[in-house]
Amino acid sequence: MASTSAKSFHIRSTSFPSKSHPNLARVQECLHLVKVWEASPSRKAQLVTRLGHLKDLYASVNAFLQLPQTQQALCGKESLVRELMDDFLCLMDACGLMKDSLVQMREQHQSLQSMLRRGDSRLESGVSAYHCSRKRMKKDMVKCLRLIRNMEKHVSSSNDNLDLIDQVFKDVKAVAVSTFNTLSMVISGRKPTQSIFSRLLGSISSKDDEDGVSEIEKADVAIFRLHGSSSKAGRQEDAREAQRLMIELDVSLREVEMELEDVFRCMIQAKVSLLNVVAGC
Repeated sequence: MASTSAKSFHIRSTSFPSKSHPNLARVQECLHLVKVWEASPSRKAQLVTRLGHLKDLYASVNAFLQLPQTQQALCGKESLVRELMDDFLCLMDACGLMKDSLVQMREQHQSLQSMLRRGDSRLESGVSAYHCSRKRMKKDMVKCLRLIRNMEKHVSSSNDNLDLIDQVFKDVKAVAVSTFNTLSMVISGRKPTQSIFSRLLGSISSKDDEDGVSEIEKADVAIFRLHGSSSKAGRQEDAREAQRLMIELDVSLREVEMELEDVFRCMIQAKVSLLNVVAGC
C-alpha cells in the first residue's frame, strides 16, 4: 500500500475556518482509520472492523452536518446537497438489500442445521431450497452493485478544485461505496473487484481481497455436497463438515449483520440532519 496516492483523504479549505472544528476533526480521524485499515497487511476477515469504522464515520458526519458553518456552506451548494440526498438513498437501499440477504442466509443455515440434527429425510429438498435462496441473494447483490456503481458516474477524476465541504463528502462517499462494494461481493460469493472508489482509497492487492469470501464459499460447497451424497459414511462426514462450517459462519454473519444495522441507523440520522439543513436554507 506504499503506493497509496497522497491525495487520498487530503482536505483543503476555501470556505471553512482554517482551524478544524472538533466535529470536522472527528470526520478526518474516521477517514484516516479507514486509510490505515486499507493499508494493513492483515485486512482479511476484518469486514466487521471496516463496518465499525463506517458506522463511526457516519456518526461523525451527522455531527458535522449540524455545525452552523457546515449548514451555511451547504446552503450555497444546491447541486452538492442534491447529490448527497441521492447518495443517501442509494446507499441506504444497498444497505437494506445486504441486511435482508444476511438475515435470509442465517435463517436458511439454521433450518438446514435443524434438519441435520434430526436426520430429516427432507434434507435434499432443504438443500435445493437453499440453492434457490442463494441464487436470489446473488441477484439481489447484482442490484446492490448496480446501485453502488451508478454513484461512480458522478465522481470527478480530479480533486484539484474541490473545497473543504466537497472534499469531505467525496471522501465519505468513497469509503461507503468501497465498503458496500466489498460486502456485496462477499455475500454473493464473488471475488471483490476494484471500483473507482477502491482506486481512490488506494490499490488493493488481490491476495488480501478475500474478506470472508472463502468462508461463505466453503459453506456453500459443503451444503451443496449434501445433495445426492452416495455412501452412508460419506453423508455423515459431509453432514458434520457442513454443520461445522455453518456454525462458524453464523458467528461472522451475525457480527456483520449487527454492524450493518448500526451503519444503517447512523445513515438515517445523518440524512435527517441533511434534511434539516435543506429546510433551514
